[in-house]
Amino acid sequence: MKQMLYPCLMGLALSAMPALALGQAAPDAQQTDAVLTYEPVFFADYNPQSALDLVTRVPGFDLQGGGGGRGLDAALGNVLIDGRRPSSKAGVTTLLQRLPAATVLRVELIRSPVPGIDMAGQDQVVNVITDRSGGWTGAWNGEARLFESGRVIPRGDASMTRTSPNATLTLAVDLSGHANGRDELRRIFDLTRGAALESRIEDRFQERFWDLTPSVGYQRQFDAGHSLRVDARVWAWGFAANRTGFVEDAQSVLLGSAASRSETDAYGTEVSADYDHRLSDVWSLKLTALQRLTIEESNDRFVDFEPTGALDDVTRIAETEDEGETVLRLEARRASSPSRSRTFILEGAYNFLEGDFDLFEDDGTGEIEVDLPVSDTRVEEHRVNAGVSELWRLSPRWTLDATAAVEFSRIAQTGDAEKERTFTYFKPEATLTWTPRETDQIRFSLRRSVGQLSFGDFISSVDVVDDTESLGNPNLEPERTTAAQVEWTRRFWQEGALTVILRHEWVEGVLDSVPVGLSGDAPGNLDDGQRSWIEFEADLPTDRFGVDGGLLVLSGRLRDTNVPDPVTGEDRRFRGDEDWRFSLDFRQDLPGWGMAWGFDYSVQGDEDFYRRREFSRTSDARGDLDVFAEKQIWGGMTARLGVELNGGTNGRERYRWPVSRAIGVPTQLERREQESDGYVTFALRGVF
Repeated sequence: MKQMLYPCLMGLALSAMPALALGQAAPDAQQTDAVLTYEPVFFADYNPQSALDLVTRVPGFDLQGGGGGRGLDAALGNVLIDGRRPSSKAGVTTLLQRLPAATVLRVELIRSPVPGIDMAGQDQVVNVITDRSGGWTGAWNGEARLFESGRVIPRGDASMTRTSPNATLTLAVDLSGHANGRDELRRIFDLTRGAALESRIEDRFQERFWDLTPSVGYQRQFDAGHSLRVDARVWAWGFAANRTGFVEDAQSVLLGSAASRSETDAYGTEVSADYDHRLSDVWSLKLTALQRLTIEESNDRFVDFEPTGALDDVTRIAETEDEGETVLRLEARRASSPSRSRTFILEGAYNFLEGDFDLFEDDGTGEIEVDLPVSDTRVEEHRVNAGVSELWRLSPRWTLDATAAVEFSRIAQTGDAEKERTFTYFKPEATLTWTPRETDQIRFSLRRSVGQLSFGDFISSVDVVDDTESLGNPNLEPERTTAAQVEWTRRFWQEGALTVILRHEWVEGVLDSVPVGLSGDAPGNLDDGQRSWIEFEADLPTDRFGVDGGLLVLSGRLRDTNVPDPVTGEDRRFRGDEDWRFSLDFRQDLPGWGMAWGFDYSVQGDEDFYRRREFSRTSDARGDLDVFAEKQIWGGMTARLGVELNGGTNGRERYRWPVSRAIGVPTQLERREQESDGYVTFALRGVF
């Protein structure tokens, strides 16, 4: 695949080179050196019904929901609404879905830092400007998904927005769900006997998930440029999974059967607010607060049967998790001139997770609890981040955005494990943006970031089906990454864009699985590693190829990772990082017929996973393919029919050693083939 992607990437770059002389802004886009503005007429042929439909059609822009870094702005996306970055962690996609397209005056693509715009470390952002002329507007979407199992799952969302010159109120409700199913075949081979087949296991998994989330958002503009925004949501969701299966020996003699049921219920709340206050023509303040709480309970029961059908063994897991987050952030911005501004940032955060993991076994003589270390614990983190950022437009073509920040944190664990540690991390970053001409832009960046820990890794867990366990590790530290990146974007053919990214990362304390004790495994930190990749995305209007109204989006990534293995001492790949991926998306709008159709396809390379006595590699054999067609019907509604096709069988090979991967050779091989169900979606959506 590497041999295929490199020529493909170079070919795309070379094919775009002649466009330099022809490159121009889209006819309905106003262009400056830093901002491209797209008016509603630019999107008219796409029949947009929400702000999300508009944003996803901005040429050369990749919508992101936020990274995995620590802090409030690191968790948010690359979309602003009326110049403000939403403080809710619901995700920018959800917020844009609630905003009817009719309320959007224009969409601005800000492709280099601009004084007064909160880029929050993003290379480029989209700013959605809304209409505040007044009145109620709304958008709705209802759909039904028919799965191969025969189950029909309803989904949908609806929102109502009332605007006035000084205020906006949005009420929304979202319902989502799925009934995914899959068939799984595992074959066990004895490598000490010439890879002779030992047994085969066939399982059928059937899942059911639902999520209901009502929400409210309110924004108010006061005199003298002051403004307030409040977002609140509550959610409840449930998940259930059934499994049935059997085990046979090499001669197809039944050795036993199994069944299991897993159930999880959860609910939570989140409230966020931010207030902007202009002190003078030079100074302004922004105060942001966020409070989130999630409560989750799960019960899993696994039953094994003898070949005769008699009960053999029962395993039960009961788990509870209470998780919360509180963030308070203050920004003081000084705009000394139209080309220069400085922002002082102070952020405090408190995070906690209290979890209880109980494991029970019953062999027919009565249920007994299995003692697991670090299975009942509470983890708390107090964190303070302070920094100053400088934005300087050096010239009409050059912009420098630099930040110097320091983070102080304390992580304390109580319960089965007692541990308290303090950390200090320096997090400088700088981005230099060069716009040599309207069609081209190059960004050079150097950034040090600190990853967000998963508090669930501090608590022990067991995977009964996969026969593995992970112990809670109170010694976990955040992963630290220093990244150097060069990104080039070229715009051509009115709606076309090509982006190429070269990136190298130096990663300290790579998060992975590490050996603990005499025979256990736990989430932990490895030594330092490196990660490099080349990535491209090309938006190609197909009018040039004789297909009117079409847009073809190609994207791909080649990645190389390297870290010392804690078991063997040899260099190997990062856990779970595929070495390549590729996707192809196509959409053709046919305004004369009032319809559109398209498809998207994605595929990726293998992923490796390591434990003390195991190595496994998963493969995505054929990828995923989705096809859709939509038609405008009466009353301004749009009907959509979509099919998610089964791309083939996903595979995994898992090798097991008797003692350690560092000693001898593997003695057992498990080959797994997994085939997931497809489904058909019928949807109606509209505005009012």
